[in-house]
Amino acid sequence: MQSTNTETPAHALAPKDEYEHAINRSEHLPQAKNISEMVLDAFNTTGESEKIRELRAAIRKAMDDTDDDRAHELMGELKQIKDIEQANATALEDLSSRFSISQILHNFRNDPAFENIIYGLALKVLNHTHLAMKEPGGKAKASRPKKEMEVFTLSNGEVSLPFPIRVGRPAANLSQDGEAFALLGFSIEMDEEEKEVLVPAVFTDSHGVEHVATRKSIATAIQEQTAFAGCTLA
Repeated sequence: MQSTNTETPAHALAPKDEYEHAINRSEHLPQAKNISEMVLDAFNTTGESEKIRELRAAIRKAMDDTDDDRAHELMGELKQIKDIEQANATALEDLSSRFSISQILHNFRNDPAFENIIYGLALKVLNHTHLAMKEPGGKAKASRPKKEMEVFTLSNGEVSLPFPIRVGRPAANLSQDGEAFALLGFSIEMDEEEKEVLVPAVFTDSHGVEHVATRKSIATAIQEQTAFAGCTLA
């Protein structure tokens, strides 16, 4: 019988880090990983404006075309929009400080837009789970649109660099984003298996919680302002 690596790490991890550990290291079936990523995608893209998504796509294209000037120009536009949205986020922070998330969700339970998100996601999970369970032996991957790579602009003082959230095989090639990692205080070394690794391999946030250093965990910490003081993402 196939074993599943769901052991609890030596240090207690936050739910986000437990998920990162499971999605990257465990033997969960590909279909299960696809469905879990689909759930996250639904919420991670819901709050982002269409203009920002268009700019991210344009930055990806400029990077693919090795058009550095255009990429930096677009990153400047992206930062301006993010600054405006950050001002709007202040009102939401005030709301969350006065009401619990359960109260906020309860208040919006009958909002048509909220219903569209929840029931649309429930339908996707239902359909994809059905397909995954129909496959003999669970070997075939459930169909899922290819996830587009997120590209952020990492800034620290006067320095701004692209910081792509690469996934899959491209994520293992750390040196392609070596300048960005160096700006964050990391170096890149080869382990005993001749694979590139970040040094240090973990970082500790402002709450004293230790996180495995991955592109996604680093980006989340910067966005939540819990680590990497002085750095911003747009």
